[in-house]
Amino acid sequence: MSADGSIELAWAGEDRRFRIGIGEFRSLQESVNARRVLISAPLVGPAALLQMLRTNDAWPDDVRDVLKAGLVGGGVTLTEATKLLIRQFDGKPVLEHTKTAFLILLAGLVGVPDDEPKSKKKTKTEDKMRRSSSPSSTVTVQQ
Repeated sequence: MSADGSIELAWAGEDRRFRIGIGEFRSLQESVNARRVLISAPLVGPAALLQMLRTNDAWPDDVRDVLKAGLVGGGVTLTEATKLLIRQFDGKPVLEHTKTAFLILLAGLVGVPDDEPKSKKKTKTEDKMRRSSSPSSTVTVQQ
């Protein structure tokens, strides 16, 4: 996990890094809403899609698209992501993958709970110094 909203999850037999950055969000929005435009269904944004995943009400292709976006954002090529999805997603129960898709999208939207930007992370030494009741240095005044 890192401050860029990526998350590592076990999926397809190994731990994988998933990330949905702004480029992946754009692609995800296009694919999710293109289906809806074709049937005159209401369009959905990322928060609505997250809610649909949380309640197991997302369309199967929506779940697949979140996984694909997360894999590509995590560093997998589009070709390899497609192969993985054919092997691991297609032909299997969709709910088997819904929780993973939910966690990927959540991490992309709000980050991972223990994420802090690197500049904000405290080192153990800094933390101990803040808790110490003794002065951090002694000043000697010469007269």
